[in-house]
Amino acid sequence: MGRPKLEIGTYGEISTRELDGGGWQARARYRDRDGVTREVAAQGDSEAKAKAALRKKLRDRRRGPAGTGEEITPDSTVEDLLKHWLRVSRAETDRALAIGARPRKGHDTLDGYEDTIGRFIRPELRAVTLRELTTQRADRFLRDCEPISAARTARTVLSQACKLAIAYGALEYSPISAAYTPPRSAVRPRALTPEDAVEMRRRIIAWQAGTKPYRGGPRRGYDRLRIYLVLLATGARIGEVLSLIWDDVTGVDGDGPVTVHIGHRLDKRGRRVAGRKSGGDPYTVTLPDFGAAALREQRALGIPFEPVFPTRNGTFQSEANVRSHWRQIRGEDLSWVVPHSIRKTVVTAVERELGLEAAARQAGHGSSDVTRRHYVERGVVVPDYTAALDSYSRSFRGVEAPEGDGAG
Repeated sequence: MGRPKLEIGTYGEISTRELDGGGWQARARYRDRDGVTREVAAQGDSEAKAKAALRKKLRDRRRGPAGTGEEITPDSTVEDLLKHWLRVSRAETDRALAIGARPRKGHDTLDGYEDTIGRFIRPELRAVTLRELTTQRADRFLRDCEPISAARTARTVLSQACKLAIAYGALEYSPISAAYTPPRSAVRPRALTPEDAVEMRRRIIAWQAGTKPYRGGPRRGYDRLRIYLVLLATGARIGEVLSLIWDDVTGVDGDGPVTVHIGHRLDKRGRRVAGRKSGGDPYTVTLPDFGAAALREQRALGIPFEPVFPTRNGTFQSEANVRSHWRQIRGEDLSWVVPHSIRKTVVTAVERELGLEAAARQAGHGSSDVTRRHYVERGVVVPDYTAALDSYSRSFRGVEAPEGDGAG
């Protein structure tokens, strides 16, 4: 009988021999991913070093296509799986972007997932193997994970990674599917009232008046009011507004309508990149008069740079810097107001005037359900429906109530 066939990705016994010219050689039979068994050899100054070099060489051979990582098996750890899942997900995103398709997960989303892995999942589950990742263990981890928002993201990450492990045959079922599901946040969208918006404008003007100028240049944060007005005129995200260049703006040099193309954003490094958050489609929005005036004022400064709101060196301003100034401006009573609150304010205003579908288009959403759940502040005053109720009540008008029924 011949020797038993090795499983794919495994190797046989390591043999060693001392070389005539000095040093050692270690050899082993390895069954590659294509099913063919080949001899692999490595050398070292000593027998131990030769074995260590061979084992490293064998580990490298186990790596998946295009460096996607070690092959995932039931003995792989949760950390191994998550590293592999992130690499595969980023490769899928890059491939989709390269052909102009919308990726299922954008790089910003994956950056957030990677942060959750590093801060919450890895410290608790890094050395747990997939065969040890039971529903009970996953349930306990998710119940203990704080805050709730991190637990929800951790569950999403683990669920998606386990689906990949099932496809690879490393898991028979997802231990996450029946584990604890953290509740959704109870925080509801909150929009600025017209009075709040006017007060924010007043505070921004006051703050700008008190800032010191750069040496030989404009005041620090000189454009915060115009950024605020463009946010309020477009409903775009802060990263989308800060990434604007003058080629994105039309009509600013004339007296007609001004439009802005929203199709780029700033990445984590402050670079302008194509595509909106979560792969949303680009869109063009027409500005109201106050937004058009803000851009015309910015244009009239004659700043010789491509970005609409550049730094003094001509680069794109960072979101962190704008947010820092925002915190100085808003005051304690408006501490809940962040740049994204302006987006919710715009969407809420459009929804109340023109309906949910119009609000979704203003926000550039592919689904009005997203707009309704995350952006529109729910009204607390019921519209005047008295005409419908009056029509309904005609059939019993004038009918006297039976005595003692409590009607009045």
